[in-house]
Amino acid sequence: MPRPEVGIEPGQTIAILPSAVADGIAAGEVVDRPAAVVKELVENAIDAGAARIHVRIEAAGQGLIEVADDGHGMGPSDLPVAFQRHATSKLRSLEELRTIRTLGFRGEALASIAAVADVEAVSRSRNGGGGFLVRIKAGEVLTVEAAGSPAGTRIAVSQLFFNTPARLKFLKQPATENAVISRLVGELALGNPMIAFSLEIDGRRVFETPGSGELRATFAAVYDTQTATAMLSVDEPAVRGLISPPALHRGTRDHVVIFVNGRRIQHRNLAFAVEQAYRGLREPDRFPLAVLNVLVDSAEVDVNVHPTKREVRFKNEGAVFAALERACYHALRQSPLYELQATAGGSLLQLRETAVVSTAQTAPTLPSPASGGGDVYGDSGGGEVGLPPLEYVGQLLHGYLVAEAPKAVVLIDQHAAHERVLFDRILRRLEGGEPASQLLLIPHDVDLTPGQVTAYQHHASWLETLGFTGELFGPHTIRLRAAPSDMPEGRVARVLELLLTDLAGERTPDRRLRETAALMACHSAVRFGDPLTPETARELLRSLAATDEPISCPHGRPTTLILPDEQLRRLFKRP
Repeated sequence: MPRPEVGIEPGQTIAILPSAVADGIAAGEVVDRPAAVVKELVENAIDAGAARIHVRIEAAGQGLIEVADDGHGMGPSDLPVAFQRHATSKLRSLEELRTIRTLGFRGEALASIAAVADVEAVSRSRNGGGGFLVRIKAGEVLTVEAAGSPAGTRIAVSQLFFNTPARLKFLKQPATENAVISRLVGELALGNPMIAFSLEIDGRRVFETPGSGELRATFAAVYDTQTATAMLSVDEPAVRGLISPPALHRGTRDHVVIFVNGRRIQHRNLAFAVEQAYRGLREPDRFPLAVLNVLVDSAEVDVNVHPTKREVRFKNEGAVFAALERACYHALRQSPLYELQATAGGSLLQLRETAVVSTAQTAPTLPSPASGGGDVYGDSGGGEVGLPPLEYVGQLLHGYLVAEAPKAVVLIDQHAAHERVLFDRILRRLEGGEPASQLLLIPHDVDLTPGQVTAYQHHASWLETLGFTGELFGPHTIRLRAAPSDMPEGRVARVLELLLTDLAGERTPDRRLRETAALMACHSAVRFGDPLTPETARELLRSLAATDEPISCPHGRPTTLILPDEQLRRLFKRP
């Protein structure tokens, strides 16, 4: 195997890599696909104080990646140096690294890009002087000369990975690479609403943000106006941004965008904190939309833990997690009620949440429980969604309860409503460590798998906290003598089997209080199709109105639909 062309003494095996090899290795760390080039160039433009940033892409980034900005620019003496490794204007000492606020600071991005592409950079400083042009290919400087240029910088990258064909093989289809670039630029725009971004791909304008500083306006440009209107504001001292109401969701986590001090990061725990705030409000396997900027003292976060700066490390991650979850929780508890609204044709109804952030939409005029009347709906006095007092009318199709509220008809899914009531009751008991069990008239013998038996032996005390009491009765059987008091006797064995299956793969069941409470509530609630007496139905409505989150069951399905009188009049063509 040939060795690098460097001086090596006889018997020496360790040598300093030549710059071309070192640059190639650095490029492999920083530039793995066209979107990585876009990220580095746009972040440099942001750090340069740009008010406008234009990104132009051709042939999925292999043909051209061009980023132009109106930032402070560079003079003739700085522009060539910017493409050398470890060259940066953003850092001077190790102490400054501990409180770095710029997006870039390693001084490797431009050198890494130039090592695997043909790069042309034109820049002129805001402070005066003429423009200057540098062209570099495969790390070799080809052109250094004066050139006409407006204030700011334009960098054009072409023939990406022309000298690293192995990297080309790992690129996805052009549509996929373009989608990744669009998502990336959109996220950077959302993190910097005071900057006007525009993205053009193969001559088509993908989006253009206003740069007004309004996050909702930027969100509308990247997504759409209707979605932006429905988003809920998060405005806490340590967390700012937008999150979607429970009824607005997506099939992947890709739409949860988190910034720390304006830096876009990938952080599984913080994304989970956002999801945790939706507990009991969203359907399984559905995920919210969110754009959130977490504000942390720069001395409390280490941004120098990943070559591409995607990850950060916190001194007190638990405190950041709690602040983020709490901020989202507060915003969501002001989420509006579900409403049935006529479609444009007027002949069909569609379910949606009444968006309180929209001035163009009107909420159903339901009174708050505290007021007993009036035109303020859904606010129980503590900023959380509540139900007004409901007058029970009857049961429909053995599954829906019909009630009347001021100026509205209300439909209630009896199973989802009872599920919510039981969930809150069971969760309070579990959190307080107060089991509520009842002796079974006849002990139940439950046959289990070996794994379930092992789980029972390991977690017998936890199961007693839930209300299950029993003992081993043979190698594969549990004799159950008591069960949770809210649970119908005929469903006890099935619930115990499900819990033991869950416990067999979960070593810390106390961390799954909500999931356990939801499971028990689901199997204890009245079924869809069960007949209810009027008094039972009225008691269910009273109990539902008293819960903290009456608009959805623990799995995120709506419990209650509102059909305002205004909509009824429109459907029946009444004045």
